[in-house]
Amino acid sequence: MPFYKIKLLKELPGQGLNKQMQWPKSHIQDFPRPKWTRPKFQILDGRWDFRFDDENQGITSGWCHTWNSDLTIIVPYSYETKMSGIDIKNPHFICWYHREFQVDEHQRVIFHLEKSDYLTMLWINGVLIGQEEGGYHRISFDITHALHQGTNTVVIRVEDSWDTTQPRGKQRWKKESFGCWYVETTGIYQSVWLEYVPKIYIKDLKLTPHNDRYLTDIDLELSEYANGYRLETIIEFKDEIIVKTQHEILHKHTSFSVSMKTNHDQFKLMTWHPDHPHLYDVTFRLYYKEELMDEVRSYLGMRQFSTQGRNLFINDEPLYLKMLLDQGYWPDSGLTAPNQDALLTDLNLTKEMGYNGIRKHQKIEDERFYYYADILGIIVWLEMPSAYEFSSKLVSRMSIEWPKILHQHLHYCSIMTYVLFNESWGIPHVKTQRDEQQWTLSMYYLTKALDPSRFVISNDGWEHTQSDLITIHNYVEDGHELYAMYHKIHDVFNDHTHKTKVRSVFADGFTDHGQPIIFSEYGGVAFQKDSGWGYGAKVESKEAFKSRLLGLTKAIKNIPDIQGYCLTQTTDVEQETNGVLTPNREYKLSKEDMLDINEV
Repeated sequence: MPFYKIKLLKELPGQGLNKQMQWPKSHIQDFPRPKWTRPKFQILDGRWDFRFDDENQGITSGWCHTWNSDLTIIVPYSYETKMSGIDIKNPHFICWYHREFQVDEHQRVIFHLEKSDYLTMLWINGVLIGQEEGGYHRISFDITHALHQGTNTVVIRVEDSWDTTQPRGKQRWKKESFGCWYVETTGIYQSVWLEYVPKIYIKDLKLTPHNDRYLTDIDLELSEYANGYRLETIIEFKDEIIVKTQHEILHKHTSFSVSMKTNHDQFKLMTWHPDHPHLYDVTFRLYYKEELMDEVRSYLGMRQFSTQGRNLFINDEPLYLKMLLDQGYWPDSGLTAPNQDALLTDLNLTKEMGYNGIRKHQKIEDERFYYYADILGIIVWLEMPSAYEFSSKLVSRMSIEWPKILHQHLHYCSIMTYVLFNESWGIPHVKTQRDEQQWTLSMYYLTKALDPSRFVISNDGWEHTQSDLITIHNYVEDGHELYAMYHKIHDVFNDHTHKTKVRSVFADGFTDHGQPIIFSEYGGVAFQKDSGWGYGAKVESKEAFKSRLLGLTKAIKNIPDIQGYCLTQTTDVEQETNGVLTPNREYKLSKEDMLDINEV
């Protein structure tokens, strides 16, 4: 069953779904950057030489030139995990990696490191290529000048810390896990790979859909100015050519718009929607005179999110969000998915249980996760991992890395919302302190300037400043109590007596402007038999587990001003045993029970 014919994916069996999908024409198995692909690449995951540098002597001792260690690690898993082959939980803040790789004839080679936490330095054949800070975006360097034909050596040094001004999400900053913070992730934790490109190549690409005008804006950047080059663009749907254009390249940057009208639909546009995630195939060919120099394949989803008063819309159709809070942890591999099938399994299970969205919580996931969500038709909230201490250092760090994260993920049509802060983490006095409020405003407007097409939440859960969606967190146990708290939502917004038992919805000086309201955290039920914790009293039986979730979900649905919810959470994570699935992705209730909860 091709992806453009799937209507209700949630009705399909989760384990068989992959075989019933058709990938976009751009699909290359295991390619780490699926938004646009090239056929020539080399994955460097696998066994690397490895060593700790607790005395911080590696740079002065020349480890980038001379390697001496018998320890090895399996990349891309952090040393704290079982799948790394090391499985040590003690903190080691500086790690070094070393391996050899082969390069034959080449014009240009780009080194990509999908994610590494936190300060990364790269040497090729003893030549320092560069360094970059940040744990949640792709690091890329042109290493051509340092290569020679045959065997080459790569050395990577990564330095992490327990600094609470460093964005860290759910990574602990103490020796033991506590509350909802877990074992930290140090060093490389996503794929390392090489991309082989011509001397002049397509360096960057941005596709922006405009459903209301039947157009897509295309912004393309070449590696350097290319006199005499031309660009061919082909857009197809179901093998029908929708667009075929030629553009002479006059500048390093090229921008143009194309019409997306097709005869496949009575409304002339095949839109992306959770019930029918239509995708167009896109090909870019760069020619010098008549010689093909570079080819990039991509895909595109035409969708438009909007609001009208309290109501949410996708492609002008009403949208009610049913989401799971997903932290993206695995027992043996931590923040890193054990394999690509694990990412697909989580998405399939989400759909199977009747949810249409995921709030990926305090983590920027493997980029292929968002690609799979595009194909499966699952809405995603992308959330910046938090730091926990407000300072000028944090402002600088987040202001630098967040635009890089945005740029990397703009392509994925499944992403509906950006979450900047969660529950005032990193901005603990945002309710009253003007400097913290101003920072949330600056990040909000920066995000809207870079991507005006999506919703932005300044502070998920409470103490909002400027937000496109008002979100509420409350872990009250009883559905009747929840309804009594929130059925008169305007009273809640003006309530300063804390009848809801949580913090105020708005920071001082900010108020409701009639935005849609999402109940973005609730539930979090745990069984008495489990050793960890959940929200509220633990339950003894499956019947009590289901009853609580039924009551809470029904209460939320019975409040007309609320346009969706996000249940805590997909799986148990370490000591937090309040998932609807076990850490190994086994149902605590049944699939039918979860469908009942969503359809109550």
